[in-house]
Amino acid sequence: MIKIKHLLKEYGNNTILKDISFHLKPNKSLAIVGESGSGKSTIANIMLGFEICDKGEIVYKGKSLKSFNKKDWKLYRNNIQPVFQDSKDSLNPRMKIKDIISEPLKNFTLIDKEQRYKRVKNVLQLIGLNKEEGEKYPYAFSTGQQKRINLARAVICNPKVIILDEVTSGLDPKVKNNIIKLIKKLQRHQNITFVIITHDISIAEKLASHIIVLKEGQVVEEVENFKNTDELKSNYSQKLIDAVPKLKYIGGLK
Repeated sequence: MIKIKHLLKEYGNNTILKDISFHLKPNKSLAIVGESGSGKSTIANIMLGFEICDKGEIVYKGKSLKSFNKKDWKLYRNNIQPVFQDSKDSLNPRMKIKDIISEPLKNFTLIDKEQRYKRVKNVLQLIGLNKEEGEKYPYAFSTGQQKRINLARAVICNPKVIILDEVTSGLDPKVKNNIIKLIKKLQRHQNITFVIITHDISIAEKLASHIIVLKEGQVVEEVENFKNTDELKSNYSQKLIDAVPKLKYIGGLK
């Protein structure tokens, strides 16, 4: 579906990404795992077209993003949706939830407002909220609910790929578990491929079938057909595993 080829990204004298290559396959969710500053969010931003790589390329359905025209970008952005880390700041406080969630439909489709709002109600139920919640504003929701609303906005156009940037960050264990269950539900029923950007390797274990471990802009380990962290052998991967003290509370979800 998406091929990343030899990405290099520099900011001044700092090399952020060094020769990054991988293949994102349909229905094979990918986790990019690493500590803060490892370059994982930069990969996401390049995949979304928010940043440009200095060398290398991203190929989508056989065509390089570098050769995209306006029509190509519109189709690509419909099919590749982000969910950002800061759920609260991602939601316009002056807009009702139904308008926030339906915004991609307004941008990428020709369906009328009545049909957009009908689809919003369906998506709200899909993500575990009442369909009447669309009339409320973002401040009325908890952090966990705001995460769900961001997921609803990403899902509503039936994208091929959703990029999740630290989607469980800052949540207590119970809410984190519920978000993991929701993502697994979307994986099963919506045929969406997720790119999971995270520092928490236990999240990758629960949600990904392909894992890349990133350190200082370089891939130190990659496992396709990933099943559990026992398959990871590098010292750096072991360090990330040891840094997660609460693997047990997530253990029954896979």
